[in-house]
Amino acid sequence: MKKNSFFITGTDTGVGKTVVSAILAKKYNAHYYKPIQCGLNKNGYKDSDVVVNIFNDISIIKETYFFKNPLSPNIAAKKENINIEISKFFKIDNFHHPIVIEGAGGLQVPIDETTFMSDVISYFNLPTILVSRTQLGTINHTLLSIEILKKKKINLAGIVFSGDENKETINTIMRFGEKIYGKEINLISIIPFLKAINSDTLQQIVLNLKT
Repeated sequence: MKKNSFFITGTDTGVGKTVVSAILAKKYNAHYYKPIQCGLNKNGYKDSDVVVNIFNDISIIKETYFFKNPLSPNIAAKKENINIEISKFFKIDNFHHPIVIEGAGGLQVPIDETTFMSDVISYFNLPTILVSRTQLGTINHTLLSIEILKKKKINLAGIVFSGDENKETINTIMRFGEKIYGKEINLISIIPFLKAINSDTLQQIVLNLKT
């Protein structure tokens, strides 16, 4: 098991995986890698660009697949007549630096007709951090995600919540999540909504992470 290395997944798209990835990469001086990038954000940036814009000293490993359409990987790849091959992903076994790998979308997003993002996580075999929202709907999404992690025997390093602190919701997720997963789950951090996301606004969060 690689030390200070993690796979970052989320309950859905846009939940905050990239920001969490940047925070983890900063904390552990890790390289950032997103194997599959689908489309650009509203500012024309890839997620790796966002990471570097937050902390300009993070080293980036270029994505293996970039698709121009912001769609599920299986759909985006099909539109460009490309087959995603896990064997072509960056090899981390002989990589002697910490690495933070960010998935695309949630756990059960397909990358082809037989493979899901959760299978990509199993391939890399890194402790996995689940990023979840705190607002309405998150309990169902998060508990279903934990159920998948349990079913596929993926090592859940903990949960990061993004959004306004909602103690009842968070406590419900942690309590039922531990019943589903079968053991204690680490609450790594609660990241509030920030007007500006940059190295200054995230520095304290970096220091306080409980991985």
